[in-house]
Amino acid sequence: MQRRSYASDEGWLLSYADLITNLLIFFAMLLAAAEPSRSRMQRIAESVSGIEQPESLSSIQEQIEARVRQEELKELISTDLAEDGLRIALNSSLVFDSGSAEIREEQLANLDRLLLTLVPYAGRYNFAVEGHTDSTPVAPGGLYPTNWELSASRANAVRARLEGAGVSGDRVRVEGYAATVPLPEDELADLTPETRLARHRRVVVRIY
Repeated sequence: MQRRSYASDEGWLLSYADLITNLLIFFAMLLAAAEPSRSRMQRIAESVSGIEQPESLSSIQEQIEARVRQEELKELISTDLAEDGLRIALNSSLVFDSGSAEIREEQLANLDRLLLTLVPYAGRYNFAVEGHTDSTPVAPGGLYPTNWELSASRANAVRARLEGAGVSGDRVRVEGYAATVPLPEDELADLTPETRLARHRRVVVRIY
């Protein structure tokens, strides 16, 4: 009786195993190179499981938007869940006087209530406070020589309130962008020139 050669019949398994191993290594390298954000990973996990995590960025966004509706703060606060985190934008035209980095007295309570909402998540997330201006140069002779100093000072003012609400300083950083990061054009369609400028003037608390 002729014996069957298992070596020749099943040799393809070795090639197949090598192929699978190489594919796994390839996809692992792609994943490492992509450095997926926490926001994206949370959305993938929620999509797969069908369950929203109680401390995910999307759940924090829902909580903030509910507060915005309840307290009628739509003109003051807007949110956007982006690849780099949850962005909470404050309308600088309502929070600060022109050319000033001092928060308006009438907006302090609204701002503090918003920032207190973020404190329970301070152990899990980091925060970046971004200052943005429009492209109009600051008036000469003012406290701030350029929009760079103005944007950074406004962000720092909000940072101080965030830390005062209970977020540890080692979880927060301040970024001043002046007019170098304008809003996307599709968000400004059909707006008047003055309204467009006002939209660019904002302070963003980004949770990531």
